[in-house]
Amino acid sequence: MARVNLGLDIGTASVKAVELINNRNGYELRNLIKIDLPWMQENIEKEAITAKLIKGLIDKYKVNTGRVISGVKGESVIVRRIRMPLMGQRETNQAVRWQAEEHIPYSLDQICLSFQVLERNLMGEEGEYMSVILVGVKKEAIRKHLQVLTSAGVSPKIVDVDALALFNVFQLSNPKDKDKVALLEIGHNNTSIVILDRGYPFLIRDINWGGFHLTQAVKKELKVSYEVAQKMKERYGIDAEEIDLSRPVNSENESEEKNKRLVNAVIRKAMNTLAKEIVHSFEYYTSQKEGTAIKRVILSGGTSCLRNIDKFLSEELGLSVETINPFTIITGKAARFQPEYLSKRSSLFTVGLGLALRKIKKI
Repeated sequence: MARVNLGLDIGTASVKAVELINNRNGYELRNLIKIDLPWMQENIEKEAITAKLIKGLIDKYKVNTGRVISGVKGESVIVRRIRMPLMGQRETNQAVRWQAEEHIPYSLDQICLSFQVLERNLMGEEGEYMSVILVGVKKEAIRKHLQVLTSAGVSPKIVDVDALALFNVFQLSNPKDKDKVALLEIGHNNTSIVILDRGYPFLIRDINWGGFHLTQAVKKELKVSYEVAQKMKERYGIDAEEIDLSRPVNSENESEEKNKRLVNAVIRKAMNTLAKEIVHSFEYYTSQKEGTAIKRVILSGGTSCLRNIDKFLSEELGLSVETINPFTIITGKAARFQPEYLSKRSSLFTVGLGLALRKIKKI
């Protein structure tokens, strides 16, 4: 019997859902849903609006709420890959709490703790060891997340971590080349960095930076409303090459060309903040791996759709940068899911797809 999961990606700008069927022939896409949230500051009202929109989504698409998998992200989520001496499952269950006290910067009574043994029977200087990934999420973050879902009438089957959902998608779509690769999920308010080493996450880091900060920079510099700044950002994006603002405008529409140049300059300046944080993460990886360097970067998330962002990051990082199409592993009805749309906007749904895969394919 085919199994149906719904991956629910709750962001600050939109709610995205991927309904996935797992049958004998592989994975089939049943529904792909994106609902934009009204722009406002974080408050109780926004949580209520988010819950209402999720409930509407569940009702409209007749989703089985017992098959919903959601995810959390942000600074309340800590993920660490560690070494532990080779031991059995029972001993690991006990020892992992001691390891968590050393590697997770929150007291154990503040977090929900989970772990996964990635590899066993590895050999090091001190004998056999195993590679383990530790996940700690603040209980308060889980409580707030579940409060929104409960208000929507949803009791999620699993609450996962968005960055691990991102890895789930990548390992399925790239079964061979999973070494020295950096995954970047650039969302509205948050950027997740996942660095893969020997096929598994080595470093997972969330940065409080996203497309929202680009829009705010355009809003401030051009003195326009948030809504107008958002439209200008989406329309102009980043030019492949930096433009000299002092160069005379040679265009029939002088105002349009000036706005384009200004937006390009503002976005480039704001993007430097993210580029520096990415470089710091890469430098940390290199320092821990005896000079080993990242080979390539894979983009996903809503901000990955910004015009020429891949070219800009490639220029800044000196690496190959490409945008993921997570649906290369999925089949679907062409009449419902236009190939052109999936090709251009598919990276928006990477986390949602990874969540939907959670019980189908685990790390």
